[in-house]
Amino acid sequence: MKELTLNSIPTKLREEVLRTLLYYDIFNYPLKADEVYRFLGIGGVDKSSVQYCLTALRDMKMIYQFGDFYCMKNSKAVIERRVKGNSEADRLLTLANRKSSFISKFPFVRAVLASGSFSKGYMDEKSDLDFFIITEPSRLWIARTLLVLYKRVFLFNSHKYFCVNYFVDEEHLEIEEKNLFTATELATVLPLSGARHYEELILNNQWLRDFYPNFVPRSLENVPPGSGSIVKNFLEKFLNVFLGDAFERFCHKMTLARWRKLYQKEYSATDFKVAFKSKQYASKNHPSNFQRTVMEVYEEKLRTCGIGDHRSSDDNVFVIDTTVLLKSSSGV
Repeated sequence: MKELTLNSIPTKLREEVLRTLLYYDIFNYPLKADEVYRFLGIGGVDKSSVQYCLTALRDMKMIYQFGDFYCMKNSKAVIERRVKGNSEADRLLTLANRKSSFISKFPFVRAVLASGSFSKGYMDEKSDLDFFIITEPSRLWIARTLLVLYKRVFLFNSHKYFCVNYFVDEEHLEIEEKNLFTATELATVLPLSGARHYEELILNNQWLRDFYPNFVPRSLENVPPGSGSIVKNFLEKFLNVFLGDAFERFCHKMTLARWRKLYQKEYSATDFKVAFKSKQYASKNHPSNFQRTVMEVYEEKLRTCGIGDHRSSDDNVFVIDTTVLLKSSSGV
């Protein structure tokens, strides 16, 4: 059998495989070969080439393999953690569908999708069941307010299985922040209700393929079109006729004022706008500013592993300091 060496792998493919594994290493989440392919940052390669690269990197102990999983750490614990988390996510799928069906009955909700760790097939004792919600235009803040009031009054503000932290309306489906973090969230979002809106969400975010050229949309088999009922239709008409735009503006203003009171002093103006997005057509509430934390950790991992962002003038590919990489990959 031909010996696998570092030079036998195209430099760009080698770098992108390592970048993919390093990103998921932030979450202690090992990947299977087909998942590495799915989240690869380049197109034009087949799965067999990715498998060949993974095998070569493993043989040179730049990465580690345990069964079907590949990771940056020489630890079986991360494998056991993933398998347990995958099993828990599978167990909670019925609950997620039930919650989605309930959320879809609220006025002005047009689609419900799972996001966060659950959409990636993982749940543990620290995970929340996060929902990404698409609403009718100019009624996002009414829909959000009603859902939050329900959570506070009837669920005692519990986030565990009812975390509604991201909203967009159906006329503004393009995600404005275009980076690896948002691309990953978008690529893994799981449609639970509103199949047509999921299709439109993907169509309106073609930039996603700049990060993930091998992306394949989720199957929409068994995903309902969305909930409509006599009660929901009545409430929407009532709110439109008797409260309408004034109530929408009030809900928006009230929510933003609360966020500013609770969190504005902890963030720069730029970070506050990202962590607490509050536009007429979009709402995001991430008090931990998880996006920034993840991207900072990822950049540090790339630097530690010697993956540079400079290009060689000869081959026009990224350069990897393999000495640093071999050293940094040897620990747990």
